[in-house]
Amino acid sequence: MKLFAFCVIAVTLSCAYGWGDCHWKILNCAESRVNQWINDQIAVELKGHYTYLYLSKLFERESHYYPKVAKYFRAKSNEEMSHAERFIEYQNQRGGTFDITLVQKKSDGSCANVNSILTGFKCAKELEIDVTDALTLLQSKVTSVQISESCYNNASGTTGNDLARAQPIVIHHHNEVSKPLSAYTCPHQLPTRVTVEYVELTEMIVHEFLGHQIEDTKEIANHVKTLQNIGDVNAGLGSFLVDKHLEL
Repeated sequence: MKLFAFCVIAVTLSCAYGWGDCHWKILNCAESRVNQWINDQIAVELKGHYTYLYLSKLFERESHYYPKVAKYFRAKSNEEMSHAERFIEYQNQRGGTFDITLVQKKSDGSCANVNSILTGFKCAKELEIDVTDALTLLQSKVTSVQISESCYNNASGTTGNDLARAQPIVIHHHNEVSKPLSAYTCPHQLPTRVTVEYVELTEMIVHEFLGHQIEDTKEIANHVKTLQNIGDVNAGLGSFLVDKHLEL
């Protein structure tokens, strides 16, 4: 009798929260990709960290000694590390699995041969643009995660991560008004063009990262323009003055 009562309560709660096998299938199908996308962004942030660390140490060398520029890039290195840690913390909060892959500094474009403060700041500007592009791509992906029929059919419908389930996720498809995943009425067959949106993650990217990226890129672009205006003839004196008056 007690077992029967427990089963009735469990079914009632399941109905009340609107969570069934199809909800787990949709969630598990989306999670497999979102988890990887976040880890890809962690790698991008760590690449920024290593690149700025390289620049900071480069300008501590006797042949390229500009101490304030070195401190400036070291602060940027720490900032990129904090961004990587923020995504790692978010993975833990949402029940994801973070992975730190082999990461190398940026070595293309102006970063291929940094031999002056000007090329150092050019490298930094290109790096910031890369990070912004990656964040924008991640935001666009998690705003509309496509749930394919094949993925849905193969996904587990009986188990899942409770922390992942607790995320604010909205489901969209052309036949219904968008609604929370838990409020979605599961059909017998998954409709076409079903997507889910990770609301908290999209908000985090926009409010914690993208605005900051615009500010950083503009700041670095200003330094590039100042050094370009000085020109090659006075490059040595210009580099000295930029280093002397650089705001940290």
